[in-house]
Amino acid sequence: MTVTLAFLPASEIGHLVSMVELAKHLVQQNPFSITFLLIRPPFQSSASSTTTSYIDSVASSGLDIHFVHLPHVEPTSNPSPEAFYINYINSHKPHVKHALTQLLSSSPSTPIAALIMDGFCLTMTDVASDLGIPPYLYFTSGALMLALTLYLPTLDTKISCDFQDFEGQVEIPGFQPLPPLVVPSPVLNKKSDGYTCFVSLARKMGFTKGIIINTFTELESTVLEAINEGLCLPDNPTPPIHPVGPLLALDREPSENSNPCIEWLNKQPPASVVFLCFGSRGAFPEPQVKEIAFGLERSECRFLWSLRFHSGEGVGNGMPTDANVDEILPEGFLDRTEERGLVWPSWVPQTAILAHPAVGGFLSHCGWNSCLESFWYGVPILAWPLAAEQRLNGFQLVKDLGLAVELRLDYKGGGLVSGEEVERGVRCLMGECEERSKVRERAKEISEASRKAVEEGGSSFVHLKRLIDQLNK
Repeated sequence: MTVTLAFLPASEIGHLVSMVELAKHLVQQNPFSITFLLIRPPFQSSASSTTTSYIDSVASSGLDIHFVHLPHVEPTSNPSPEAFYINYINSHKPHVKHALTQLLSSSPSTPIAALIMDGFCLTMTDVASDLGIPPYLYFTSGALMLALTLYLPTLDTKISCDFQDFEGQVEIPGFQPLPPLVVPSPVLNKKSDGYTCFVSLARKMGFTKGIIINTFTELESTVLEAINEGLCLPDNPTPPIHPVGPLLALDREPSENSNPCIEWLNKQPPASVVFLCFGSRGAFPEPQVKEIAFGLERSECRFLWSLRFHSGEGVGNGMPTDANVDEILPEGFLDRTEERGLVWPSWVPQTAILAHPAVGGFLSHCGWNSCLESFWYGVPILAWPLAAEQRLNGFQLVKDLGLAVELRLDYKGGGLVSGEEVERGVRCLMGECEERSKVRERAKEISEASRKAVEEGGSSFVHLKRLIDQLNK
């Protein structure tokens, strides 16, 4: 008998793709019928057409995966971006309940075995409970971020001041003490609405039927062990943890070989190019773009730069647009670097680029999907975290996993990263120094481990089977 599952992703494309990959793995291993309830992004962006074409491709793939678009809800204002987004999702409760009720009534003899929700959607836990549907969390970040989130209510009582003002180290079970400023930006200020929302979501995690996470045991064994032992939820039972990653959309770019970026890479020596890309939302204002260009030119390294732009004052927080390179790059930069560099002012096929033998390093914002892709292909990282949990990821990559070179950033003061620092980081990542050799060797080891994890008998394969067994009960 086919078992029905409902999925509720966040509206960000990175969250959606990751959750769809989980759905693909489930239906390929077991006769599940999966329906996605899609919340539209609060604002239209240049990524909307990409999201639509991606959904259409999955819907026509022949897999038993379906999509229901929920009615649009007008967003309301909130000074905190995190609170704004969580409240926006929360405003869809009536539509989620209606869609689930219709799904239940369409096949009365087949109950919905689970509502699998993105972490931002955990406010829907009570909707699932009202309808008798077991709630599950799908966590799109790594185990360290999960441990911190589960432990956040405990930290809230232990640390009375704002994290950004705390003079000690933040201690999380299963991990080394953290500098306060590398904890996720939404929780730095305890007086903000974003912090209040995150603590509320953290409390709901312990009441789910299970937590599915996009990581693998060999990568974060110590942190996962601490979570499983209940150290991060000292006052409540810890739900079963299912590390089933890396879940990667490796087949998402079918026409990548015709992309000019790939054609350019085909002409470059092996492991000679540093790839700069900052995710679907990562962009910089013009002064920072010029500093990056200065550092790349001074480094004398080959580079492929996916250059997105925003006109705001902050770094990394604007909605990216395709860049007009003639306007924002230093005068003459393209001419001076044309023999060893390519600036691409639009979307790039990231996984295809990371898979290319010419790529030897990745200057990344440390978004978790990008981290997992670099692990898969064994590409060492130069860490430039921008927002959300990326500072935490970057710290983990450099200080714990040994998979990245550190770019020295002023987390407290903000401001520009100088061209000199970009030059130093790129030279360290791509040069023949001892640090680069260690990072490259470690990247090769993790690449092999990530592939073995999802093979039959691997750790993530076994956890996926256990999850399937739980969903079928």
